[in-house]
Amino acid sequence: MTDIVFLLLIFFMITSTMVHPNAIKLLIPKQASKKVIVDEFVNIRVSPVGNYYYNNKRVTQSSLEKAIIEISNSPNKTFIKLRTDRGASTGATAPILDVAESYGVKVVLDIR
Repeated sequence: MTDIVFLLLIFFMITSTMVHPNAIKLLIPKQASKKVIVDEFVNIRVSPVGNYYYNNKRVTQSSLEKAIIEISNSPNKTFIKLRTDRGASTGATAPILDVAESYGVKVVLDIR
């Protein structure tokens, strides 16, 4: 009986060394091949009252929409940093997001 156990032990020891673990091979670059491009951003703020501020200047909703359209036509990769106060209504923020999405401008939302 001990002979069979000993043979099974040897068998499992030999077969376990032949098994390769299923690992994913990663090709990690040694150096960064591309330079990091810092995108430009535009600050838009919505106050709790519903006022709009474009780069710290108070603007109307229609002029803000025109500014977003100009951003989409610019050759630079400009994105919008949309800062809303906690008391600002969603109804005041939604038109900005709609216009930016329809013209393909990226928006980063900052709620304070």
